[in-house]
Amino acid sequence: MNQHKQYVCSNLAEVKTAVKNMDIAKIVPLQMDDGGVIKNIDNYVGVYNVSKGKFCTSVIPQYNLIQHREYFVGFAEAMNNLGMKFTMSMSQVGNRAFAEIDFPDNKIELKKLNEKFTSGISLVNSYDKSTGLFVAPRFTRLACTNGMIITSAEKTVSVKHHSKIAQEINSFIETKLNAIINNSDDLQHWVSTSMKDSLEWNSCCKIVEKLFAQMKHREEILKRLGISVVTVTDKKSKKKSVTYVWDDAQKKKAKFTRWEVYNSVTSYLTHGEHITPHIEHLFHKQAQRILMTPFIKLPKAKGI
Repeated sequence: MNQHKQYVCSNLAEVKTAVKNMDIAKIVPLQMDDGGVIKNIDNYVGVYNVSKGKFCTSVIPQYNLIQHREYFVGFAEAMNNLGMKFTMSMSQVGNRAFAEIDFPDNKIELKKLNEKFTSGISLVNSYDKSTGLFVAPRFTRLACTNGMIITSAEKTVSVKHHSKIAQEINSFIETKLNAIINNSDDLQHWVSTSMKDSLEWNSCCKIVEKLFAQMKHREEILKRLGISVVTVTDKKSKKKSVTYVWDDAQKKKAKFTRWEVYNSVTSYLTHGEHITPHIEHLFHKQAQRILMTPFIKLPKAKGI
């Protein structure tokens, strides 16, 4: 599978075709050169990415190697058996593979908040121990089609490959699928509380600055709130200072709610260009800090 290329499937047959492009790995023995004598390393084996021709990592002999295609097809087969309509977007970065599953018919309506969502699942697998069998609830806000991955939810799980659970991969998939499908218990609480908590706009900029240090990401997030980042370098000291200004002074707001700031992040992660699956996965964790943590408890960059 080409790095960063995304494959979008809507049925089991399409998933089975797409995963043929995914890397395959295998367990290989490890050896060492002990003064010219080649000796086997009995207490460890290696994971070798056959498709890339590269060594991934060393693991214990009890390690259960789960192929990317095995993991993703397993979920597709389970959904197919349940007669569920789904879309599944898959991509691969390095030794990790990502899948975002949406259930368009499984709608969640929060009438009091005037918000509608569809539910789904986020999956990650790796060949280098950077992640286990990762499963997290995913929601899509229908007003703007922003994706929301809630990794702090109770039903989020990351199982290590050497766990006994990983040996029963089909049972693991069915259990997690059934647990997550209707997992919207906390969604109304998170959304409603984030709508009520507000802060002065420039203080919100400092929170975004602290959570998203890299300038290109911060600029894109704030742009979605109607704010630009201006960087000035002092000629003598060469120190840089950052100022936040409104793009349209007529639309200037006194305050932002956490819900508004959160949606500016998820908008960037969902619709922004050149966002790798790895960065998206990491930034959703930062975004959910905004969704779930009162402004007063979020870290701010120094200065206003």
